[in-house]
Amino acid sequence: MKPFSLRQLCFLTLGGLWAGLAQAAGSWVATAPAVQVVMAERPAMSAALLPPSPELARGQVMGRVVWQFESPAGREVNAWLCHPGDCIRLPGPRGQTEALAGVPADTPLNFQFSLQERGQRAVTLQGLQVIVNHDLLQ
Repeated sequence: MKPFSLRQLCFLTLGGLWAGLAQAAGSWVATAPAVQVVMAERPAMSAALLPPSPELARGQVMGRVVWQFESPAGREVNAWLCHPGDCIRLPGPRGQTEALAGVPADTPLNFQFSLQERGQRAVTLQGLQVIVNHDLLQ
């Protein structure tokens, strides 16, 4: 059997690295338009937050999810980050969670918001964003 040449060995090594990177962990970022929150009893829902391309997260699962939204100074709301099966309560306008770990990484997410008290004035929330870190299903 003839030994590999240096050129063949480099090609095989780079090919293996490229194939590994194609299936490696990654992340996607999505934003949603502003949401006006007008009621305490009925949450307002944001537009769907999805990976920029379905192939990016296919066959992967979520790990850590980072979120943020902006509310006017001094105005607080109840907030949740949801996927089709469940919602998690958000403690504030920015943070991170691993509560969605294991959910397929191409699952659509959305924010839900409600006023904290009846009679509270309407609030417009802006800068809605998630960063979803994902990895191969193991």
